[in-house]
Amino acid sequence: MEAAVTKLEVMFQKAESDLDYIQHKLEFEVEKNLPDNSSGEENPLTLLKEFSMMKSRYKTLCAQLEQVAVEQKESMNCIRATLNNTMKMVQQLEQQADLELSPLTKEEQTAVQQLQSHSTCQTSEGSDLHKTTLM
Repeated sequence: MEAAVTKLEVMFQKAESDLDYIQHKLEFEVEKNLPDNSSGEENPLTLLKEFSMMKSRYKTLCAQLEQVAVEQKESMNCIRATLNNTMKMVQQLEQQADLELSPLTKEEQTAVQQLQSHSTCQTSEGSDLHKTTLM
């Protein structure tokens, strides 16, 4: 998942760089070829100002994307931790109730190993959520 986020960030950085280049090239060409008495509606410089606003919105979206990626990672960590603790609680209840424990299938064993490798929740919010889930 981190590789995908990194790849998206690189793509956004390249797109931003390309937009900067296009903007500067357009400004140069417009100033070079624009007659002095052009109207505001057809003025490419006005369009370039709007382009700058769009670029600013684009940067805002990039920042939001980074925040979403961080929150997604935190959420997944919390979900894994909660699921892992739920599995442990079920096992303890089975042992306390003297129920016959059935052996895990290969798929279940693989899932348990994956959960155990990602079992810690790294945010305080996730810990609070986790504590309330267990109570």
